[in-house]
Formats: sequence, C-alpha cells, structure tokens
Amino acid sequence: MQLMTFARRNLVLRHRGTLPVILTSPHDGGSTPPGVDQRTAETSPDDCDVNTSRDVRTREITEAVARRILERTGLSPYVVIAEFSRGVVDANRARRCAFVDDDAEKYYDEYHRRVDEYIDQILEQNDGRGFMFDIHGTGVIAEDPADVYLGTANGATLPSWFDRTALFHQHGLHGLLTWARHQTSSGASFDGFRVSPAKPADTETSAVNGGFTVRHYGQRLAAVQVEVARPVRDDGERRDFLIEDLADGIVNFVRRHAPF
Repeated sequence: MQLMTFARRNLVLRHRGTLPVILTSPHDGGSTPPGVDQRTAETSPDDCDVNTSRDVRTREITEAVARRILERTGLSPYVVIAEFSRGVVDANRARRCAFVDDDAEKYYDEYHRRVDEYIDQILEQNDGRGFMFDIHGTGVIAEDPADVYLGTANGATLPSWFDRTALFHQHGLHGLLTWARHQTSSGASFDGFRVSPAKPADTETSAVNGGFTVRHYGQRLAAVQVEVARPVRDDGERRDFLIEDLADGIVNFVRRHAPF
C-alpha cells in the first residue's frame, strides 16, 4: 500500500502530487508562532474582513480526501495545508489583509509559494489544465441551507476551457455529491448531500462564493471553493461519507476535463 508523505516548513504542510489536482486548506491551523501579533480589526486596514475563527476538521478532511484518492488511483493530488493559526495569518486573504506583524510574512509567503510552485507543475505536465479545490468550513446558512457549498464567484474562478455548468452534470462534482448513496450504521439510507447552488442558473450565496485563493489562482486553473457545513464536519459518519464521496467525485470529475 502506498503512503502519502508530507514535508513541513514554516508551519506549512505540503505534498508534491502526481495528479492535475491541488487541494488547499488554509483555515484549520492551531499553531501560533511565538512573538507574532494577532490579527485584529483595529490593527488591520479598514476594508479588510478580519475573521479569526477556525474551520474545524477541514485539515482532517483534506488529508483524508488526498489519501483516498491515492488509494483509489495510485496517484496523489498536490496538497498545501496551513498549520498556522488564522488568528496570526489568514492564507485566504490578500497580503495587506493577511497579517499585521512583519514576522508573520514568512508563513504567508511559504503557503503561497508552494501553491504557486505546484500549480506551475500541474499546468506544465497536463497541457495547461488542472483543478484546485480549496477546502473550508461554514455554518449552515439560514437562507440557503446545504451540506456543501461550491464557490466559483459565479464562474469567475474558472478558465475559459472549463464550462461551469459541467459541475452540475450527473458526472460533475455537484452531481456526484448529490447522488451518492450510503447505508448508515443504523441501517438507514443516506441519500446524498444537499449541495448549493442547486442548479447552474442559481446565484452562489455571497458568503461562500469564493475567497482570495480561488479568485487569485482561478485564471490559471479551474478553482472551486468547497465549504463543508458544520453539522457534516461534526458527525463522524457523515464526515466519512463526505470524504469518500468528495475523493471519488474529484477523481471521476477531473478525469473528464483534465485527463490523467
């Protein structure tokens, strides 16, 4: 059985993959470098959205999805995971909003240097095509209740070679998550995840329609923000179903659009 190994530098965990896929996880780090000041609304530029909450279990989901893909295909995605706390560095913000202490800069730069490097490799080795899945956590949004939210800034994070409506096909990522079926430990039927937006014509909910990472890298490769609702992350069985379905969905979906 193949093992997935990770290297670590400046509180960034990374894995060099063999697939045209990169998984990123910016918001589940718990490490605070000594002597580095915390981010606050008062010390950040006025137009910066300062959120220091942790997307609990998204690192676990990211690593488990990567390992499931390796087990299934014998090939692995690229992976970049922030181990630093969002309270000192937010890797999903532009530099001016990401940190307030110059000593934090090296952690932010390490994260994005690895993402940049890996995207370069993906595009060079796969005829200019590849996919990013930026994995986050959210609460259930009252006006748009769902288990998983897919954000592309309504298509703006997708390059010209990829049509957003393909996400919603039965063999698209949306379709594969929606139509997955499982039997629970109690014997009941689990009839797939509620995925938002429900249809291609629906506008993505603004709070989860894609942050800095997918918008910044989205013209180089197809970038999708994957927001997992808290009830799914907190339920061990549903979380396991999601890991299995997201990994299998990525494999089947990407094979159609960036063949490997």
